[in-house]
Amino acid sequence: MKRNVILTGLILIMLTMVFAGCGPKMANQTQLDQLNELKNAADAAESQVKDCQNKIASLETEKAQLLNEIEELKKEIKIYK
Repeated sequence: MKRNVILTGLILIMLTMVFAGCGPKMANQTQLDQLNELKNAADAAESQVKDCQNKIASLETEKAQLLNEIEELKKEIKIYK
């Protein structure tokens, strides 16, 4: 008996929520457009991050080459002194 009362109460609560509109809502077109804009902005930002990381790696390689060249030039200067 007690179980039936609890089950009936839960069913009534669930039906009330469904008919009252407490269920999941669908996104409208404006929200979908905003979501697409944000996704595109995130993709562009990720692309910029990758470009910056590649630029950093390139600059670090160039720095290492220049430091090696400086060391070679220092050795040449010592030879001519």
